[in-house]
Amino acid sequence: MSYEDFLTGQRVDAKSKIHHLPALYINHTKDNLSFGLGIFSPFGLSTEWPKDWVGRYVATYTAIKTTFINPVVAYRVNDYFSFGFGISYIKSSVEMKKAIPLTPLPDGIAKLTGDGDGIGYNVGITMKFPEQYTASMALRSPVTIKYSGKAYFYMPPPLATSSTGASTKITLPFIAVFGISKNIGALTLEGDILYTGWSSLGSFRVSSDNGMANAFYYKAWSNTPSIAIGANYRWNKSLEVRGGYMYDKSPVPKKTLGPELPDNTRNIFTFGTTYHKNKCSLHIGYQATFFQKATSYRSTTGLKGAYENFAHLVLVSVSYTTDEQDSRSSSNLESTKH
Repeated sequence: MSYEDFLTGQRVDAKSKIHHLPALYINHTKDNLSFGLGIFSPFGLSTEWPKDWVGRYVATYTAIKTTFINPVVAYRVNDYFSFGFGISYIKSSVEMKKAIPLTPLPDGIAKLTGDGDGIGYNVGITMKFPEQYTASMALRSPVTIKYSGKAYFYMPPPLATSSTGASTKITLPFIAVFGISKNIGALTLEGDILYTGWSSLGSFRVSSDNGMANAFYYKAWSNTPSIAIGANYRWNKSLEVRGGYMYDKSPVPKKTLGPELPDNTRNIFTFGTTYHKNKCSLHIGYQATFFQKATSYRSTTGLKGAYENFAHLVLVSVSYTTDEQDSRSSSNLESTKH
């Protein structure tokens, strides 16, 4: 990630980071009823800028971690219709740092940390049609996370370092998805439309015990549609290959675009493969995410410049099943989940 300031022409590079997002899925099916449990981290990012960069009074470090614990149950009504329902317990933590101007003294540092949790739900249905068509719809509910933690103010001498309790709440967006697939022999084609309720992040407020860390953050994010297409080809009993493309529209307006999360519309390309051996399968995938240049002219942060970003995502997944036929067909589900 990099930032180019329009006033000075200076270019600043953020620190490259590696994030690990582990996942575990377990399911059991008996007759027409299935039970499952998913433990995964769909959100896990951080942004770190140099301590002396031009936007240090807005952000130098921002991080968010989330873990979903998601038990589900599904029922197959007949060969053409199935539905499922799940409850999600979400555990999350955040950390933010920025510099405090103390001219003529050196800058101080403000650090805000917090942990929180919330409850949500997810539902889905699958419908099979003639000519090997399948349609699916899924909805993941919005979840309000209430964070509580500490605000720290690290000051240079002769000023004293202090801290106070702080709290806020943020609502994670709903996600609605509709997809349709077509089997043509060994080839499966799929198209999806996603709609994400990012307007839940219209604004949020931080409150503190002594008032020192009180702040209001105006975001004005908007709900966004995204589209995705993909193909999976079963080369033989042991090998499958797949690839896809996704257009992911950014919810962030230019007026509130900031360095803590300088997001923009993304063009995403993916490819992967699955190797089956007996009851085990090895899935390997790669995703290249190209962010369009994000510019901020009338930003609430006071920064006027352009952000550029690129991200790699690598997936390595191992699955085991007690049914060999399920093992050979599970990669379609794997590619959809990830």
